Amino acid sequence: MNMLSVKQVTEIALNVGRILLQSGATTNRVELLMRKVCTGFGYPDTESFVTPTGIFISVKDSDAETSTSIKRIDSRKIDLGKITRISRLVNCLSEKKCHSSLRVSDLKEFKRELDIIDAEVVWKSWLTNLCGGATSGFFCLLFGGTWIEFIVATVIGVIVSFGMKYLVKLSFNNFLQNAFAAAFIVLLAKVFDLYVPYINLDNIIIGGIMLLVPGLSITNAIRDTMSGDLVSGSARALEAMFITVGIVAGSGSMLKIWELWGY
Repeated sequence: MNMLSVKQVTEIALNVGRILLQSGATTNRVELLMRKVCTGFGYPDTESFVTPTGIFISVKDSDAETSTSIKRIDSRKIDLGKITRISRLVNCLSEKKCHSSLRVSDLKEFKRELDIIDAEVVWKSWLTNLCGGATSGFFCLLFGGTWIEFIVATVIGVIVSFGMKYLVKLSFNNFLQNAFAAAFIVLLAKVFDLYVPYINLDNIIIGGIMLLVPGLSITNAIRDTMSGDLVSGSARALEAMFITVGIVAGSGSMLKIWELWGY
C-alpha cells in the first residue's frame, strides 16, 4: 500500500466517521473505526473525539505534521447494515485474511468501496413502509388488540411511515417530526373510529406510536455512558427525552382538539 499524505488519510477517516454516525453508530465505535482507518494507512498517531452532532479528528505523521478536521453532522437515521459493512471494510485494512470482495489495497479502491456503501439503498421504500405498518399492527396485537384493530393499525403504520419521509425532507427537527407524526396517528385512529365499529382506539394509537419511540437512541445513550463517553451519552439521552416529549405533545394535543370538536 503506497504511503498517503496525512491530509488524505484525515479526509477518508472523517468520511468513514460521517457515514457511521449518520447511520446510528455509537460514538466509541466511530472513534475506534476512524483510528483503524488511519492506522491501516500508516498513521497510528491519531486522536478523535465524536459527539452525536460532530466529529473531531487529529492525525500526526512521522515529521510531527498534524492534520485536524471537524465535521458537522446534521441528520441521523438507523442503518445497522451499513454500519456492519463499513466495519468489515475497515477491518480488512489490518487483516491479512479477508474476503476477496472486501480486500482493499489503496486509497482509491477504499474510497470506491466506501462510496458504494454510502449510496447503497438495500430496501425499497414501499417495503420499509409496509414493514412499518406491520410493526404497528403487531404491537397493537401485543397490547391486546383484535384482528380488526390489527388491520387498522397496520394501515395507519403504513401511512405514517410514508409521511415521515416527507417530514424529513421538510427539514423539521426531531421534536416537530415526532409531534406531527404522533398527532397524525391520533387523527387517523379517530377517523377510522367513525367508520369501523367495535375497535379500541387505545390499542391502535399505542401500536402506531411505537413506530416513533426512540428505542435505539436510548440504548446508544446507555452504551455511550457505560463506555465513558459521558458527553455523547448525555446528549443522546436528552435527545431521546425530547423526542418522547414531542410524541406526548403531538398525541395529547390532537386528542384534546378532537375532544373540543365534540367527538
